[in-house]
Amino acid sequence: MYLSGGGNEKQSFPLDKFFFETFSKNGNFLYIPVALRGNKMYPTAHLWMKKVLKLHNRNDVQFELADNLAKYQLEDLKKFDAIYIGGGNTWNLMQELRDSGFSQKLVSYIKNGGAVYGGSAGAIILGKNIDTHDDENKINLKNTTGFNLLGDYSVACHYTNDQENLFREWAISHKSPILCLSEETGLIFGNDSVLCVGTKPCVIYLASGVKKVIQPNAFFCKIKSTRAI
Repeated sequence: MYLSGGGNEKQSFPLDKFFFETFSKNGNFLYIPVALRGNKMYPTAHLWMKKVLKLHNRNDVQFELADNLAKYQLEDLKKFDAIYIGGGNTWNLMQELRDSGFSQKLVSYIKNGGAVYGGSAGAIILGKNIDTHDDENKINLKNTTGFNLLGDYSVACHYTNDQENLFREWAISHKSPILCLSEETGLIFGNDSVLCVGTKPCVIYLASGVKKVIQPNAFFCKIKSTRAI
């Protein structure tokens, strides 16, 4: 799994480079931009993705833009080399994934070895809890559980140094560790370890409030997840 702290295609370039280099020639992926639904950027999401592919000289790689998540079955997802879940409103994204029935298929896809890229909101939903941001909750979503696929970590994106006290207190109050990613920070989750990539470090607050800093190009061990939600 590839987690991006958000930002533009230049800020996420190091992580994106790792991601797109995994594709063989003429590879393909499913692009899910629905977290932007209702935003003025949603109608041009496919153009943005084409721009990203061009930036990485991967015009041979094809993608399918997913607007209706309900139409996809697990067998459909297995035809893709990866799934890319873009950023936007985290509450809306999680609700649509659940209501469409896509969430369980996504979890099955990942557990069967499928690669997933999550950008901002797309990264947050993969963690244990999703109340790690200040997105407007117009739909009044009460369920704040994520997919818990990251070894019991939750994820915060667009992290800045002045949020240190905020997320230390979050970790203590939730009794759960949190990965804080700036817009120039990415993580690559392997089977047993995690690689930090980008130009800024990953900051971790443990459930005790202890702060750990993982520099770019450094690995750290995963916490074993209890279950996927």
